[in-house]
Amino acid sequence: MFFVFGVSETLVKKAADKKCSKFVNSYPNKRELTPDEYQQKLIITREELFKKMKPQKLSHSLSTPSLAKQYSELTKAQEMCRDIEIRYRKPTGTINPKTKKEVLEWATYIC
Repeated sequence: MFFVFGVSETLVKKAADKKCSKFVNSYPNKRELTPDEYQQKLIITREELFKKMKPQKLSHSLSTPSLAKQYSELTKAQEMCRDIEIRYRKPTGTINPKTKKEVLEWATYIC
């Protein structure tokens, strides 16, 4: 199974909406931001997050690397993205002593 990882504009928007508050200061001096101030704060937060966010899963599991490559090309065409790469789960050769299952790690697929 192959997955597409990266940072997309959609992920950044969701994260910024969660992180950004409509209020400023604490209890005695707490005030609500005006819509313009809030939008400005959102834009700044999105720009910062886009630069420093770690790559995350953009796709569900795809059966072949060619499908993953098509998905990554579509994502690049539709929205602003960075660090797009195809990854898969690779066995490490070690076994977890508690679960008795093989330990897997993410590996980058090189075309």
